[in-house]
Amino acid sequence: MHSDYEHLIAKLDAFIRKFYKDRLIRGLLYSIGLVVGVFLLAALLESIGRFGTAVRTTLFWGSVLSILFIVGRFIVLPAVKLLRLGAVISHEEAARIVGSHFTEVKDKLLNTLQLREMATGRPDQR
Repeated sequence: MHSDYEHLIAKLDAFIRKFYKDRLIRGLLYSIGLVVGVFLLAALLESIGRFGTAVRTTLFWGSVLSILFIVGRFIVLPAVKLLRLGAVISHEEAARIVGSHFTEVKDKLLNTLQLREMATGRPDQR
């Protein structure tokens, strides 16, 4: 039999997974738009500029580095957090996010977590 607290923690864990899944989907969309934008900008500059080899090389590697940064920031980082390979938001932070969207549970959720932490005498480790 699961206690209400364990049910609450399971719900918060599900929220955290959905939170990072949303970030990943949003990152995919941002990345597609930004990568297309970087490619179009580089192609436009090249068609207008008729640059020499040094400028073309700089333009190419600048585009590659920009695309790698975009993919890393908007796709890889949320995917790593979704797989819980790095630091993820805590249950308390998840409770704050949920509370900011649903005013009827704003402080109740956070207070429940803090009271449980005080009752067990140990902080909630994530």
